[in-house]
Amino acid sequence: MSSASPQSRLEPLEHKSMQEFGETFIQALPKHIRNLKIPGRTLEENQRRQPLLACVGNVAEIQDAMLEVLNHSITQDAQLAAESAFRAFLEKPVMDSSVLSFFNGWNETHKTTSLVSAKIIMRLSADAISVSADRREGYHNVMAHMHEVAKDDFGLGHQGHDGMYNYMTAAFGASAWVEEQFKIAECNDFADFLYITGVAKHKTALNSQEHKSSIMDAMMVSISSELWNGREYNFIAQYIEAKLLAANPFLRTNTQNLRNAKGYVMGHSGEVENKHGLHALAAAQAYGRTVGLEFKPARLKGIMLNYNERVGNAFSAMHRIMTC
Repeated sequence: MSSASPQSRLEPLEHKSMQEFGETFIQALPKHIRNLKIPGRTLEENQRRQPLLACVGNVAEIQDAMLEVLNHSITQDAQLAAESAFRAFLEKPVMDSSVLSFFNGWNETHKTTSLVSAKIIMRLSADAISVSADRREGYHNVMAHMHEVAKDDFGLGHQGHDGMYNYMTAAFGASAWVEEQFKIAECNDFADFLYITGVAKHKTALNSQEHKSSIMDAMMVSISSELWNGREYNFIAQYIEAKLLAANPFLRTNTQNLRNAKGYVMGHSGEVENKHGLHALAAAQAYGRTVGLEFKPARLKGIMLNYNERVGNAFSAMHRIMTC
């Protein structure tokens, strides 16, 4: 019999913290932005629109702001809360009611695509018919970038994406997470914040400062969310397969089922979420140029810290439930 404890078997030989993932990404930010493109598109059988490079300015200032946010005590506390919640989950030997609450709460923290990004796309597409001809190309560019933010999470070209979370929880024997009694108030409050952000000032006059600022702020929330997710998913991706196999040894004999079970986490790891965040950044700047609204890195910094504090509170609640 091996003397290794269950916890040690879940530890990869080399693992990184959320902080380290963030530092790596921010260090390479100029390179990531230089390579950011709206993909090409086939127009006719023998005609194709070439990829369009993103136009992102103030890169050095944005890089400094992101690093300041990453090292801020608010972000540090939030990352500690998230890592603690994940470690509490990893250390659970059985799928008890606290794990069901964890899955319920975790799901609530990942609704930015539907509650913010998709609503931005809807609002811009509805507004596009009302804008002047000289601004329509700008609107199209903004919407194309926002499409890149949302398309993966909506399963465009990825059949079964909507079921990925359920595949994972089913593999853990935790499908009951959807039931009402497993809700966590702080996590639902976080989802409410996202919804309010997505619809804020949507009935105000198209050319009003209120309307323009609400769109810009919502895009900055999308940036904040996607960049947080880049660190979060990469952190848990280091552990998810070992945890699944510990909880469900039958997955060892079925490669497809194991792939489906870990697909939710692995499908969002790597640079997937970070790239979404950069497309949201490009969209926000393009929107500012189109409507005459200055993109302010200082404003982005404040919104990122606000987001991190809110998501940190949600993870703190998940951790408390897992350890009480």
